[in-house]
Amino acid sequence: MPQAEVETPNTEAPQPSVDDAIAQEPSLDSLLSEYEEPQEEPKPEPQKVAPISPDIQSFMNRQIRKENDQAVSEAASQLREAVGETNLSAKWFEGQLHLAGSKDPRLMDAFSNRENNPSKWNDIVKALGQELKSDLAPVDAAATESWNAVEASVRSASTSTPKPASEIDEKALKKMTDSEFESYRKEMGFTR
Repeated sequence: MPQAEVETPNTEAPQPSVDDAIAQEPSLDSLLSEYEEPQEEPKPEPQKVAPISPDIQSFMNRQIRKENDQAVSEAASQLREAVGETNLSAKWFEGQLHLAGSKDPRLMDAFSNRENNPSKWNDIVKALGQELKSDLAPVDAAATESWNAVEASVRSASTSTPKPASEIDEKALKKMTDSEFESYRKEMGFTR
């Protein structure tokens, strides 16, 4: 008696392809949605801490400012990479970060929380970079090369007219009479 084949259903979910993952990158707004409402955490009872001297407080403030400036600089570099080829400076991208933070306080919250969740912060910076990329017009390489060529030609242009090349060679000069030589000298601008 022949055996009947039994089919078992495939319980594995289909794996998304790399193209699907790229196409489904989260938007900046969806990444920042986590920071929309202030999360109420139970506050522990404050512990009595010895007062900090003004010098130590000043040092701590400088360190925090230095770390924040470094983090903003790194994020601006990431934005510049996300945008691609551009002639905009790193300071412009830092300004865009500050502008985006002033318009959307959730970005400031994400920045403050960047050490607790660095991958989330990197995703937010990439999403912001993609938004900037869509806002910026691509660089027209042909036009840029054309302008660079015009600038180079203007810089290398001579301001004096070149002297005409002598049409007479040495042998012809030796065969000239004294009067022919004097007239040639005057024509070339040589006078005593």
